[in-house]
Amino acid sequence: MGIRLPGATTGLFDPKIVEQLIEVEKLPIEAAKKRKEAIVSERDEFIGVRDRVGELDTALNAIKNTSDFYKLKVESSHPDIIDGTVEGVTTIGNYEFEVRGMARTEKELAYGFPDKDETPVGFGFMLIERDDNEDLEVVIEPGSTLQDVVTQINDTEAGVKAMVINTKYKPDPYRLLVISEKSGEESKIRIDEDTTFLEFKEQVTGRNLDVLFEDVPVTDNDNILEDLVDNVVFNVRRSEPGTRVQVNITYDIDATLESISSFVEKYNDLATYINSQYVIDPNTNKAGLLAGDSSTRTVMRRIQGAVVQAVNTGGKYSTLGEIGITTDPRSGNLEYNEAKVRQALAEDYDSVAALFVQRRNSIGVGARLANAVRDLRDPQGGALKTKVNTLDNIIRNQDREIEQKERAMEQKEESIKRRFASLEGQLTGLKAQGDFLSQRFSGGQQGGGRSQ
Repeated sequence: MGIRLPGATTGLFDPKIVEQLIEVEKLPIEAAKKRKEAIVSERDEFIGVRDRVGELDTALNAIKNTSDFYKLKVESSHPDIIDGTVEGVTTIGNYEFEVRGMARTEKELAYGFPDKDETPVGFGFMLIERDDNEDLEVVIEPGSTLQDVVTQINDTEAGVKAMVINTKYKPDPYRLLVISEKSGEESKIRIDEDTTFLEFKEQVTGRNLDVLFEDVPVTDNDNILEDLVDNVVFNVRRSEPGTRVQVNITYDIDATLESISSFVEKYNDLATYINSQYVIDPNTNKAGLLAGDSSTRTVMRRIQGAVVQAVNTGGKYSTLGEIGITTDPRSGNLEYNEAKVRQALAEDYDSVAALFVQRRNSIGVGARLANAVRDLRDPQGGALKTKVNTLDNIIRNQDREIEQKERAMEQKEESIKRRFASLEGQLTGLKAQGDFLSQRFSGGQQGGGRSQ
């Protein structure tokens, strides 16, 4: 049974008095909650800094090391004959090819049948001889059709693939085709159909790729050349004897520009976010939540310091400004002139690369900035981690304080209600006594008047 609020029966106290007293006692709790909300907002705002530093770090991965910065591509005078891809660090250069013959797989084709799933093909054994492996025996059960034989061969998973093809040559358009899954001379297969009605005639003889590379004969068992130039894969599309194909391994300027542009974008995103903290809001006349935070200033100082220093590249360029990336003195953002950067890459790609990457005798902007970001993100003592941890600890302490205050408040609220309930009881008793005495005195006076 709950404690009654005073005034419910006596009418001597307004029930709102107790509620107002309780609200007054809650003021410290509300103040603690507001302090926590302010700290949570500050932490969330700083997490925005941390996340943008992380995005910048990701962008730097493409420009801080030589292996990442250098973007190369394969240009072919006849890409329909041969093209290629670069899959790592390699040497630029021009090479000449002539494709005299493509690698082919061995194919065996059986004589035709009127259908693929009704007419029996006989029964017995089929022996598939493979040059590169053991012979494969396939049992043809009585009543088997072409489709049954295909299923049996494919279920062996033995390096050959079977299918039924419809040649549409009547009266027996359906034929069994068996193909080696390997190409080149090692793909040779021979099929002995034994007592079945299947009779095979060689359709295509397997052979190796035949290519001239810089007038040197080169061969392989498939149409991919991987060992001619380090980390370059050449894909042979078709043969064209007598046609010389010029293949050029060169810098991929478009891909390089994309990496540099991404770095500038993420840098500016971080700089804009931090600089916005110092702008006075005309509605509140206040700056951002991080305006007075030293960790935020530390982040920006280290980021800006990494991009303004010159680099001893030993080449044509030594600063970002010389290739078309300048700093806006008012905002601190980087201004990116793509046309100028493109021209710099075309004129001296190595010098631009040296401006960003770490080399034996120099450390470029990308590598220097990556080191600064690594220190800021260090989980042991980096400014970003330390700041977030500090705010998280304060928030946890605030939660404990609020919880303690709320428990104390519950006890105090019950105490206030009990005290006013007790007072109400006392006042009710006094009121009853007063009513009784009033009635007695009033009654006595009236009686005395009548006796006179």
